[in-house]
Amino acid sequence: MRATTVASDRWSAPRAPDNELYDRGCDLVEATAAIRRLAGVPEAARAVPAVLGCFEAALHELLWAAAALEETSARAVAPGGDTRDVRRAERMRAGYANLQVALADAERASAAARSLAGRALAAAGATG
Repeated sequence: MRATTVASDRWSAPRAPDNELYDRGCDLVEATAAIRRLAGVPEAARAVPAVLGCFEAALHELLWAAAALEETSARAVAPGGDTRDVRRAERMRAGYANLQVALADAERASAAARSLAGRALAAAGATG
């Protein structure tokens, strides 16, 4: 089986889904840290609109990932008859709902920032 990651292209044996999911989360953190390090480099200005487009796409994917994580979590903690279990499950659902709203808002904000940055950089002759 061939597995690829955002950070690198590597061969690996089939892995447990929980380990694979966690590793993909670590890849996400690694990629965003690298973006943060490069974001302040003046010579990177041409890439700003494209990277904001990547943010937009990543936030869209994260929104759907959050929905899938919510379903997975809900199945794993299906409340029994205990009132505390039901309240705990409701709070978890509310937390996921808040996360999904924030991700959707961030996706739209990224699209707006991309458009505004693209126009400003083009007017300044910074986009090539």
